[in-house]
Amino acid sequence: MSTGYNLPTGGGKTFAFWYALFYHWDTENDALISALAVNSEGDKMDDIFENTPGEDDCLKHRVVFVSPETASSNSFHKQVLRNKTSRDNCVELVINEAHCAKYGQPGKLLVRLPSGLPVLFSSATMPEEVIKDILFKVGLIPEQVAVSNAKYNVALSIRVLQHPTTTYADLFSLFPTGENEGFPQTIIYMNSRTEVEQIQDFLHRHRPLHMPEDIFEFYHRNITETRKEYIQKGLQSGKLRCVIATDALGIVCT
Repeated sequence: MSTGYNLPTGGGKTFAFWYALFYHWDTENDALISALAVNSEGDKMDDIFENTPGEDDCLKHRVVFVSPETASSNSFHKQVLRNKTSRDNCVELVINEAHCAKYGQPGKLLVRLPSGLPVLFSSATMPEEVIKDILFKVGLIPEQVAVSNAKYNVALSIRVLQHPTTTYADLFSLFPTGENEGFPQTIIYMNSRTEVEQIQDFLHRHRPLHMPEDIFEFYHRNITETRKEYIQKGLQSGKLRCVIATDALGIVCT
């Protein structure tokens, strides 16, 4: 099974690149992870291995950072990928910034690696259309790929504001049109603490009569930890229908 890792910039994608090593970890022999960067000219390929007298090549490094161009080159294939020691110890192919992949390039590399090797591809830009494009370019079967944050009831949508931003009048579209309908669970992100508090007041003033005030809350870093926990649990349970927040709530969601 391969994995598509969809996480925003600064969300810790790089840490996930090492998970496969932990699965095969030998605590008695490994005090740290040794890594090597191979440049675009292909220098340092020989440094991946070390020769032991009377034995086959041994791996000197656990991780190799290499550009797609170099990894797909004939010289890298000959010196590294065809090496038995390298193939026997290859546990994962990681493709960072996968949305930038060129057609056929990752797929060419994948066929040179051991059959069935798991692939981890990551990006902060992976709506459904981009994921399909990545799978096509890499040559992966969708049924054999698990995508993090795969929520098919979530879609990207951009709307042009019809009213001045200071009026918050465009938020009227969030209120249900049917009598006694509930407010769709929503998180509204704003840039400042003042704005999130003002929007809560706006929603309180304009809510339908059947809708209670306490379904709307604001969230920023200056509220108490007790209040933060209350809001997080309210979102999980569905009691809170709308939270207006700064990026402090984004850190919690991540």
